[in-house]
Amino acid sequence: MSASSRVALLAGYAEGVPVQELARRFNVHRATVREIARRAGHPSRAPEHSQQLRSEAARLYAEGFTLSQVSAQLGIGDEAVRSAVVANGGTIRPKGRRRMNA
Repeated sequence: MSASSRVALLAGYAEGVPVQELARRFNVHRATVREIARRAGHPSRAPEHSQQLRSEAARLYAEGFTLSQVSAQLGIGDEAVRSAVVANGGTIRPKGRRRMNA
């Protein structure tokens, strides 16, 4: 990444531009955005979603909804749901169809 791009990324980070948007804008991974900001001395941001929303996502998933269903219902991404489930002590089920009990 060029020095000018790094400066622009850091400016966006400092202004509060979402990490996902910066990653898309500069064609890097979200973790790269966070690492560049950390190395530049910026404090880590709080999760982008409230704890209440994250708890609701974990609850819905635990009740049997899929990641995609929870994502659609709450208006957040699948990865945000996955993160919320794990952060709240849950585990992610294997992909694929589940056998229904008769």
